[in-house]
Amino acid sequence: MITDDERCPGATMKKDAEYVIRSYQPGDEAALLALHNSAFDGAVPRSLEHWRWRFLQNPLGFPEITLAINDEGRCTAVYAAISHHLLLNGKPILGGLQTDVAIAPDHRTGLAGGRQFVSVGKLFRERFVTPQTGVEWGFPEPPLQRICIRYLKVGVLRDVVFLCRPAERKLSFACPELETHRVERFSGEVDELWDRCKSDHVLATIRNAAYLNWRYADHPDIDYGLVEVREPQTRRLRGVAVFREGGWDHQLLSIMDWLCPFKDREVEARLLHHLAHETKTRAKLYLIAWMPSPGPVFHRFQQDYGFLAKVTPFQESYRSWSKGADRRWLADHWYQTMGDIDFF
Repeated sequence: MITDDERCPGATMKKDAEYVIRSYQPGDEAALLALHNSAFDGAVPRSLEHWRWRFLQNPLGFPEITLAINDEGRCTAVYAAISHHLLLNGKPILGGLQTDVAIAPDHRTGLAGGRQFVSVGKLFRERFVTPQTGVEWGFPEPPLQRICIRYLKVGVLRDVVFLCRPAERKLSFACPELETHRVERFSGEVDELWDRCKSDHVLATIRNAAYLNWRYADHPDIDYGLVEVREPQTRRLRGVAVFREGGWDHQLLSIMDWLCPFKDREVEARLLHHLAHETKTRAKLYLIAWMPSPGPVFHRFQQDYGFLAKVTPFQESYRSWSKGADRRWLADHWYQTMGDIDFF
């Protein structure tokens, strides 16, 4: 068990010229937001409400952030991750989804920005990687990815290949007699559903109610659709999915999360009928998903449900501290969805 004292922020500092390299302290929010909104110019500006949701309200509730900041309170480099609970070979581990990593635009052309980023990245490893940490993953911009690979022992796991289904394509599979409906939040029944599903996964984010409600129902900016599939008579929960409009492109309906037993083809088909209907109703051109190969869902969506593989410009990076979990093993065994990508 990791105690609050072991993970308390601000305990480590290093001097880098006029900047201090340290972990997050309360009060840094304004500087972090200013860096984020300048580094990701063109994206929707990040609000303080969103920052608090991302770093303070997630189920682990602890901001894993290191930064370079000067005496005037200007932040020029940051390395951060969102803490996650994962299951690896049936055992719980900690993991981190790399997010908001950035260098200030005016520090990118010289050596100073790169050195600062390496310094905050190394401090992040010292401060937040513990014996319970199994893996870290992320989708950094190419220049930062190159720095991470060269100096922080990060590797490239895989290209991100989405599954894409044209909205006008007719459904060639039957619609089972199961009930689907949207909910505002998932109930505790999702925990029992996860218990039935977890044996399908060698490595995956733990998709219980606490995680799914934080990730989707509590999101301050995006209106996610939470869908349940139930037995008509017993009302037993058989599966859930989450979708949103847009994501990679405004013409898409994106399947963000997907939880049902791999062998339950009835629930699979019912959810896809519901989501295909949402796609057409909302006048979107494509229904897309991400369930990386070589998992059974990746192949079945193409063979049975009319999805096509679509290459994207994104690459997934990783760092593993789990024995035996090298690049090939992770690529073969890690179940992920679009909800495991930080910017969707």
